Amino acid sequence: MKRYFFSFFVAVAALAEEPSAFEAGNLNASKPYGLTPQEQAIWQNKQDIKQLKTRLYTLQSDVQNIKERIAGMESLIEGIDQSLNRLRRSETNQSVASSDEIAALREDLNTSIALQKENYAKIRRILRELTKMVDHINATYVSKKELKSELAKIYALIDKKRTMSEPASKIYAKAREAYKKRDYAKAKELYEAAIAKNYKPATSHFYAGESCYYSKQYDCAVEHYKKSATLYADSAFMPTLLLHTAISLEKLGKKKEAKQFYDNLIKLYPKSKAAAIARKRVK
Repeated sequence: MKRYFFSFFVAVAALAEEPSAFEAGNLNASKPYGLTPQEQAIWQNKQDIKQLKTRLYTLQSDVQNIKERIAGMESLIEGIDQSLNRLRRSETNQSVASSDEIAALREDLNTSIALQKENYAKIRRILRELTKMVDHINATYVSKKELKSELAKIYALIDKKRTMSEPASKIYAKAREAYKKRDYAKAKELYEAAIAKNYKPATSHFYAGESCYYSKQYDCAVEHYKKSATLYADSAFMPTLLLHTAISLEKLGKKKEAKQFYDNLIKLYPKSKAAAIARKRVK
């Protein structure tokens, strides 16, 4: 739905003389317009495939005709060969068969051989042409998977630009909704958009870090936790921040640094649930 809505405005601006703007981006139209580069490639592929099918049908007919002609030539050659053999076996060969008859048979045989060579040359030429068309299709074809990937990137970029144009408070609210739904990739993206607008940076960094943490992107989590703690060290989520920083460092193989965070958590917030977890992990 997003693509058609976007294509509508592009088509109206660029091709106002078209009879219907709703045809923009329609790959089934005879002369489509308003196509993305990927869609243009798909449309071109479809045209090439249609031409290939038409040409293939013609080539198959040509090959069939040539096969029939070859079969006829083979029958003719067999007949000539039999005639020659009869002449050779005949004891009265020299008296019955004149030199003119033998010359005529040889001429027919040579003509048949020439036609055979011509037919085989046509088949080779047809096969070369068909191979060239197939190579062209393979070289220019954009697979459905590749197109889907490219379109996803385009839509993601459009969504990102649209998001950045929204008020920071709205972006932050969307980030919270995504986080509650455990859509951590979306939540991270939105919290980072809120950070770019300097909206509740300490909290936004913390939840961006949490989104990375639950996605097992521990380097990303540690980076956001560090920035959050630097901005506001007395926040209510500080025990969780320290615990998840320690666990992230432990997952990254930095056990010495992880232990320092566990010890600081136990020392600074001894009665917190996070400290209880830290004690168990230290043991």
